Amino acid sequence: MAVQLKKKVTLRKKNDSVAFNFAGKLKVKLFWQSETDLDLCLFFKKKDGEVGGVFSNEYRSKKSDLGSLDKFPYMLHMGDNKEPAPGGEETEQINIASMSEIDTAYIVIVNYGAAIEGEDVTYADEGGRVEVQSDSGDYLEVLADSKEEGHVYCVCSIHNNGDDFSLKNESRVMDLSTAFDEVPGFALICN
Repeated sequence: MAVQLKKKVTLRKKNDSVAFNFAGKLKVKLFWQSETDLDLCLFFKKKDGEVGGVFSNEYRSKKSDLGSLDKFPYMLHMGDNKEPAPGGEETEQINIASMSEIDTAYIVIVNYGAAIEGEDVTYADEGGRVEVQSDSGDYLEVLADSKEEGHVYCVCSIHNNGDDFSLKNESRVMDLSTAFDEVPGFALICN
């Protein structure tokens, strides 16, 4: 029996979507090639309408903001420590053990330094991408390379349709107030 790897699927266009299997765990990784301190966040809306998220504990100085794999939200942010990856890239990671209670999750990047300083920035210069890998072998990628100005980049979303999951390229760059109004759970990191 010949063993083959599943093909890596890259969603290049806004609103592109692909179905995937979620059995076991998911790894969500942000990769980028600049010295900028980007933050990977995952915000969600539960099936009952409640919102939440996992993100760096540096936003609110609460270790619980990183999440937990053993209890709800069954997601764990691995910390805001830029880790060098092969090829000189920086990376941050969120692990997901279950999304059974989640309706939609939003994978978001925040350029914290630029937001605090009020600098006009784009993500095109960061060389970024988000990879979503499942234990069942799915390997999905969404480029985070928009030329629009903004501090917040809603890269993609994961939709839970019962036992079926799909990843959608959102490619929405916005300012903080727009993200506060439009991304469920984003308000958790704002004053």
